[in-house]
Amino acid sequence: MLTPIAIASPASASASLYSGCLNYVKNNGYVVGPKVYAACAHEAWSTGVGVWIFNPACYSGLVNIGVRPAVATEACKRAH
Repeated sequence: MLTPIAIASPASASASLYSGCLNYVKNNGYVVGPKVYAACAHEAWSTGVGVWIFNPACYSGLVNIGVRPAVATEACKRAH
């Protein structure tokens, strides 16, 4: 008997990769829409020792739409 498995669509799989970024922005009082999704899609960079560095494209994308720099920095570190 075959057991059905659930497979995430590419869009939802991608969103789950950077959900930490989206959630952080939302939890800080901002509306999460297409521009936040686009910014958070720029994944953070790993240093290889468990430390994440924000992607400048994520940071500038958020700051350019009015997210406070401190929130953008932390949100973008979570985009992984």
